[in-house]
Amino acid sequence: MRLHKGIATRRRPRDTAAGPVRTGTTARRVLIAQGAALGALTLGLLVLELPGIVREVRIWRMVNLRSGARRPR
Repeated sequence: MRLHKGIATRRRPRDTAAGPVRTGTTARRVLIAQGAALGALTLGLLVLELPGIVREVRIWRMVNLRSGARRPR
């Protein structure tokens, strides 16, 4: 393996016509794609669950489950 301009390259045998092969960039791209997919999935789940969360907060407000001192009646 040789270092060429900060990119690890591996030489192929002389009988092939193609040049050096870059390694590491595909793994990085896969990780970035997985992170993007996970982020999109999380955002989608939050959007789907948002109406239920709002409903729960309204119920908590009606039964006065807030923490702290209660105001006198």
